[in-house]
Amino acid sequence: MAMKQVPLSGRVVFVDWHGVLSRDPFWASIRESARHPLHAQLEENLSRIFAGDDANAWMKGRMSSDDVIEAMGIHLDGRFRDDFLRRRLHIDCARMRVNVALFEVLRKAKAVALVALATDNMDCFASTFDQVRRSGKRRAKASAKATTMAEWAFVCDDIIYSSNVAALKSEDPATFFGPWLHQHGMAFDDALLIDDRADNCAAFQQQGGTALRWKMGINDTAEVVDGLNRWLEALPHHAAPAASPGIAGYPL
Repeated sequence: MAMKQVPLSGRVVFVDWHGVLSRDPFWASIRESARHPLHAQLEENLSRIFAGDDANAWMKGRMSSDDVIEAMGIHLDGRFRDDFLRRRLHIDCARMRVNVALFEVLRKAKAVALVALATDNMDCFASTFDQVRRSGKRRAKASAKATTMAEWAFVCDDIIYSSNVAALKSEDPATFFGPWLHQHGMAFDDALLIDDRADNCAAFQQQGGTALRWKMGINDTAEVVDGLNRWLEALPHHAAPAASPGIAGYPL
């Protein structure tokens, strides 16, 4: 893969998905409908998956989404095709509701830094994200009416996900982030991570990166704007772009 052109600042903003850009679960259309015929089965079996080692194996790519669906052993009656759960999983991933205000901030941040998703996540999410971006149906002017992952995925320049790199952010940040940073001619001190988990932020900082702990529904978007601008003010290895306007209109 060719190295993507890096902005003059030589910087990247990594942003987490669940808890930061979205709070929707897998199979949201089933799990959020108590009357759905598969609701009870799915909730019971997913609880078992996430209570054991399978969730970790799924996030690290040792189990695929198809493996997990098979392991759950959910009975599908004549109303459903055999591939219903797989198809619904991808459809619901594309329809995950997002934090529009934060995506707007990230879109403006692209003027001075790359923006990449960095998520401990499964193959189903990553393949849906990639498919949406390859479809060519980008919305150049996504508005407040655009509220789903499929409508905002184009804002991100790239994605790193644990099921591809076989590592979690908190357990092995060098393996998770290192190859991507090297490929783009960067180091950890060129990067900012926006994440809702304290252990992810601490692991990233231990590698020399800057971390901003932020949780959707708890923190205000202005905190991200302020954190981004403070980070961009400190450019130890790169000259700051002339007359930088900052993020979201905030002056540097």
